[in-house]
Amino acid sequence: TLSQLRTDISVQCDFTIGASGRYTPTILTRYINQSVQRLRERISNEGMTHYLVSTTGTVTSGATSPYAFKALDISAASPNVVRVYGVDLTVSGIVKTLAHRPFQERNDYGAPSITGEPMAWAMYQTTSIALMPAPNQSYSYTVWYLPLLADMSADGDTFDGVAGWEQWIVWDVVCQLIARD
Repeated sequence: TLSQLRTDISVQCDFTIGASGRYTPTILTRYINQSVQRLRERISNEGMTHYLVSTTGTVTSGATSPYAFKALDISAASPNVVRVYGVDLTVSGIVKTLAHRPFQERNDYGAPSITGEPMAWAMYQTTSIALMPAPNQSYSYTVWYLPLLADMSADGDTFDGVAGWEQWIVWDVVCQLIARD
């Protein structure tokens, strides 16, 4: 629980939490929530899929004017997107994983008039994906992403630390407090 995380941090730092202590519960809660977000993104970046979710839809054919690629907007995804980790297309009943490419390569897959089966994707902005080349027909897609996690605020709120990962949260916050001190 959030309360237990604050207690674990105070024990490691040997301080009292509260109005008379160096750190208020509000400050600790902010540091804890920031640390939880960092941990989720960090382990997702390393290839662990524990916190990823998906959103699905259909992309239409053709490039998004004036670009050489199809712009896929996933801003309506719920929960909100923090970072995208994969895009799959269903082609003739077979799910194909698209290659992730840097946005700088967006025009390497053809001009707006050239379409085909998309082979790659690139991010631009938080919720916009470039599909390259632009699709030659409609395709079903699945986007795999790290969702925004609601901040913990009540003492009983919990974070799924999976196998003791919450100790990373404790020590990350302890290091921040030591640096602050």
